[in-house]
Order: sequence, then C-alpha cells, then structure tokens
Amino acid sequence: MPEDIWLTLPDGSEHELKESVTIGRDPANDLTFSSPTVSREHAGVTCRDGRWYLEDRGSYNGTFLNGTRLQPGVPLPLRHADRIGIGSETVLFSWPAQLQDPDMTETAQELPTANPAQLSSFQRQVVQCLCGPWLAGASLDRLPSNEQIAAELGTPGATGTVKAALRRIYAKAGLSDQPAHAKRRALCRVARQRGWV
Repeated sequence: MPEDIWLTLPDGSEHELKESVTIGRDPANDLTFSSPTVSREHAGVTCRDGRWYLEDRGSYNGTFLNGTRLQPGVPLPLRHADRIGIGSETVLFSWPAQLQDPDMTETAQELPTANPAQLSSFQRQVVQCLCGPWLAGASLDRLPSNEQIAAELGTPGATGTVKAALRRIYAKAGLSDQPAHAKRRALCRVARQRGWV
C-alpha cells in the first residue's frame, strides 16, 4: 500500500492514512469531528487497487470534493492537495508521491472560487508562487523566499512588494500572530482549504 499519505485537519494536525478511515461525529469512527454539521457516519476514505477514494455515507449536510458534492455511495478518486468538505469542516488530502506517477492524468484548471474578492489579483499570484512547490509534491519546509517569489513573478526587484502582500494575506488568513517560520507553511494549508490555489 502507498506510504506517506495523510489528511491535514482544520487545526493543522495530520492523520496518517494506512487503511480505510471512517469519518463522522460518532466516537466509533476512526476520525471524529464534534461539529453538529457532521453526521454520525458521514464519510469514508478507502484504498482500492492502489488508489484512494472518498465516499459519502448518506450524510445530511453532504461530503464535498473540491467544492463538488458527492452522491452518497459513489466513491470518487482522491488526488494530492484535494479539499474534502465534511459538513462545515475542511480537511486536505496529501499524497505527494502520486505526482510522480507517469500514467496520471493532469488535473484541469479549476474554476474560480465563488468569491474571488478574497484576495487581489497580485495577492493570488503571490500565494500561487508560494504554494506551487508544495502542490507539486515538495515539502512545506522548502517553500520559496520572497526574493524567489518576486523573481518568478518577473519583478526581481520587488521583494518589498511581495513581503507587503504576504503581510496582508496573513491577516486575511488569520495567521498574523504566528511565528514567522510557521506562517508560510500554515498559509499554504489555509490557501488550499479556502480555494485560493
């Protein structure tokens, strides 16, 4: 079975996946949420034939994969950095090794989120540059510096502008009070959960 696969929970903790996982409000589940928007037996994540699948188990408020509601009982395949909505909770599916599969079909560009005003166009570009390596399978410890982001945007002298944009993005993501070294990693997770990347 593939290794180094996990779910990142809303609080930033990670739940490693080794076998199938049941998700719901009932304590008998492998992964529990106390939110009243989560059904007692809400969803499941299972591995079959080397692929991971998400399935809604007839939940009241639905299970969502990247914003699309699943039909109960119809499993859909998961891909690295997919957003999973469980009631009002959002978790991230991480499987970096999947990106090295030469037979994998590339994901088409996602449609813009319903509220694009969350970030300005420039802020969105900065976040995409920051999170790009992680979404491509790199570790969160190897994120680009402000200088590298400025260079990737084609403005190598605009490091100060990138830094100012990141300050505003941290504020919008509610991360301003975190230590500097932790903010960049946390921003990648928040940006993926909110559909900014």
